[in-house]
Amino acid sequence: MPFCTPASPPYSLTHLYSFLKNNCENEISVLDLNLEFHKLKFLSYQKYFQEKNWADYDKTTKEYHILTKKCYSENNKKVVNDGKPEFFDELLKKIEDQKPDIVAFSVVYSSQAFYAYALLKELKNYITIVGGPSVNTKLIQLSDKHLKNEIELLEYVKDQKIEHTGLNFESILDFSIYSLSDYFTPKPVIPLKTCSTCYYKKCTFCAHFAKVPYQEFNLDDIKKTIIKSKQKYFFLIDDMIHLNRLLKLAVIFKELGVKWACQLRPTKEWNYDVLQKLKSSGLIFILWGVESGNNRILNLMQKGTNVKDVEIVLENSHKAGIKNITYIMFGFPGELESEFLDTIIFLEQNSEFIDLVSVSVFGLQRGTVIYENLELFGIKELVEEERTVLEPKISYELTAGLSKNNVIKLKRKYGKRIEQINKYPNNMNFFREHTFFN
Repeated sequence: MPFCTPASPPYSLTHLYSFLKNNCENEISVLDLNLEFHKLKFLSYQKYFQEKNWADYDKTTKEYHILTKKCYSENNKKVVNDGKPEFFDELLKKIEDQKPDIVAFSVVYSSQAFYAYALLKELKNYITIVGGPSVNTKLIQLSDKHLKNEIELLEYVKDQKIEHTGLNFESILDFSIYSLSDYFTPKPVIPLKTCSTCYYKKCTFCAHFAKVPYQEFNLDDIKKTIIKSKQKYFFLIDDMIHLNRLLKLAVIFKELGVKWACQLRPTKEWNYDVLQKLKSSGLIFILWGVESGNNRILNLMQKGTNVKDVEIVLENSHKAGIKNITYIMFGFPGELESEFLDTIIFLEQNSEFIDLVSVSVFGLQRGTVIYENLELFGIKELVEEERTVLEPKISYELTAGLSKNNVIKLKRKYGKRIEQINKYPNNMNFFREHTFFN
């Protein structure tokens, strides 16, 4: 579903497709409408990113980013104003050509809600279903059914209550349902999820794990998925994977001769010997959840990390030959300007071991520890502003620390110092899958 970066096939749709194929005889087809939109709108950039003639990569990707940001914004406004977004008729026809009985949308990012909203308004002659982590009340009201997981979807399709014990939960995914050569990368990059949610479940700003129980997926199924895909590049999209589990996965990756990347929390168990084993198995880069260079802020986040250990982990990873991308979050509630600067200093002092810095500004989300304990984090005067397509916009005042406006100003002020740390083009943050090929 538009709009998100067309760098890899959608995991959620692939998972749903594979589960349904395992458990029912209905004919099922899948469309990546996000990819179809970008092929129609940005064909020249598709060719550029696929050919890997990247001498002017940062310039071209920045240009592409500006154009897509403008495109998404203009199309979202059309939807808000009760109009049709670009290529609406073409994408609608792709759905109708399938002659479906049921049309189901998986909404993973809030940016996809606008196009989904427009399509749901048009698809009144079909049974429509919505689901996914970013589905909202506006989309639910327009659809015939809101389903929370693949089992509910199966029960709806088969029109019967299903005993879990009779289900085939084999999670061998089939990515051949997409035209993999069409994605905006030199070679296909396959997303893999190895567990149901984060095992740590303590970061106060995160809502990803929600109330989902932690469950590790079968290692043999993961291996078979890799073999079935016939591809060589894999991005583990789990928020976090614990050490013993990752070492088991690394054995599989090494045996199959694939290249891979993952996201981890920089805690001290990631020593040099461990990271060297991971590197030898084909690990190319890690996105580390560093977040801050100040211990008080890390404690408020309940990251379970400290600055000294993070420094050692980044150095170990660099020495092992792994590329380090550091997630940084500015503006956590109560953060002082001096603590903001601690993070800048931390990045500069460890620049030798950092390949790319990925910066974000804190945003309050429902379902997080912070949202449920506002006073504890110094948040007051919470205001929720209604919107046409998205859930209400949340704004607030703080009893102490930097305001959001001040954070944005500081981020802009120190932007060049952060960019000087990067060994890869800053705009590779927009296409992280490209890190495999640089």
